[in-house]
Amino acid sequence: MIVDLAGTQPEGWDTDRHVPLANPVDAIIYELHIRDFSIHESSGMVYRGKFLAFTEHNTSSPDQLSTGITSLKDLGVTHVQLLPAYEFATVDEFKDYQYNWGYDPRNYNVPEGAYATTPHGTARIHEYKQMIKSLHDAQLGVVMDVVYNHTFAVGDSDFDKIVPQYYYRTDAFGHYTNGSGCGNELASERPMVQKFIRDSLMYWMQEYHVDGFRFDLMALLGVDTMRQIAQDLIQINPNMLLYGEPWTGGTSALADQQVFLKGKQRGLDIATFNDHLRNALTGSVFSREAKGFATGDPSRIDAVKKGVLGSIHDFTDRPAETINYASSHDNFTLWDKISASNSQASESDCIKMDKLVQAIIMTSQGIPFFQGGEEFLRSKGGNDNSYNAGDAVNQFDWTRKAFHKDVFEYYRELIRLRKNHSAFRMRTAEDIQEHLKFIDSPHNTLIFQLGPHANQDSWKQILVIYNPTPATIPFKLPAGTWILVGSSDQISEQGIRQVAHTLEIPGIACLILHQG
Repeated sequence: MIVDLAGTQPEGWDTDRHVPLANPVDAIIYELHIRDFSIHESSGMVYRGKFLAFTEHNTSSPDQLSTGITSLKDLGVTHVQLLPAYEFATVDEFKDYQYNWGYDPRNYNVPEGAYATTPHGTARIHEYKQMIKSLHDAQLGVVMDVVYNHTFAVGDSDFDKIVPQYYYRTDAFGHYTNGSGCGNELASERPMVQKFIRDSLMYWMQEYHVDGFRFDLMALLGVDTMRQIAQDLIQINPNMLLYGEPWTGGTSALADQQVFLKGKQRGLDIATFNDHLRNALTGSVFSREAKGFATGDPSRIDAVKKGVLGSIHDFTDRPAETINYASSHDNFTLWDKISASNSQASESDCIKMDKLVQAIIMTSQGIPFFQGGEEFLRSKGGNDNSYNAGDAVNQFDWTRKAFHKDVFEYYRELIRLRKNHSAFRMRTAEDIQEHLKFIDSPHNTLIFQLGPHANQDSWKQILVIYNPTPATIPFKLPAGTWILVGSSDQISEQGIRQVAHTLEIPGIACLILHQG
């Protein structure tokens, strides 16, 4: 189609602006798939499974609890990360029952028609912009998940039709190499391939007002290309978010020194997913039984310490370079992982583990990220690769919010605490080294102190205690009277109670206290 893009603007588009973000560590990212978010009948939405579901406000579940964008505002996240929403290959846009995550690129520069009310005409462009504007009006930034590392097909792909094999890496025999694990990989180091990727990203940011990008298999794009991308986009929006996966899906033909692994992001205004912290908290994602620090194996304490410090003694120069997370669309949901690795534990203990994991993410230095639905213990029935499993497995069941209202409220208050207290959002390695100190703690627990007035925080001293063991443990507090604001089942900035001298640390809990 030839489209007059000026005719696709929704009302008020001229005044739509990127969501302000003083520093990437101020972001709290919520990952979702457009169809999953609203397709369940309990969402209470009219445009279920569509871009326009994000324009529906004040929707509710049968239990009269908020759903959709209203629930996101109540939760307090700052950004939503949308799984791929450009046109992808394996869903027929005319068949509403088909399903895929969208990591099978076909046309990078146009929205996916299956998420529009009709795949005909310019509806997909107009409705994508309506979604962006509605999220911006709710003060929510939009991060777009992009997959410039491979295409669904080769040979008859648009790239191969232009110049056969130029756009793809090949070996000495002319065979497509497979760094993506999907049969091919884009040759981003070649001038016109790099130009395409850079132009595409700038187009999405300028034409659609996207606030940032998450890169699938970012390692394959290469150091030089990612450096150019960051320089391009920061000129358009200095408040943008840029992050991705610092690994490949197979053996790449890209020169070793160009592969964008953890550590290569230093100083580039780019963050990487912190699988070191993820694995330390909940165990290997490739094993149902594997446990982590918060889920039954407290020996992973040293890796958790590095994560708490924003990984400045691991792979970052500053905390804005790490995305701290425990689960994403790949692998098990957090609840399924905890349930699988602790099959003999009670549900109440598993819920305590869930809350402890998220408390560690929210009190660590860096950028917190979590998979949508975790706030009400989202389950995919144990499916750890649900990319084409359909609605029955992937949909958000909003009735779970009523069953797990305490979990939602705990997440919400954790987020509020992080947003209100800058000590958890330090911006430099120097600040972290000066204001965050680990203190001697009982065996298999982790305790650190933030202060004085870390990052100009209103609280003079903050004490954070992680106890992943089931035992209640006595602890001699540092001198003075402390106000307990966070326990295993409650977060209250106003204070739960005052404590001094000795504190009983309950099992499987994060405690947060402050002075001054």
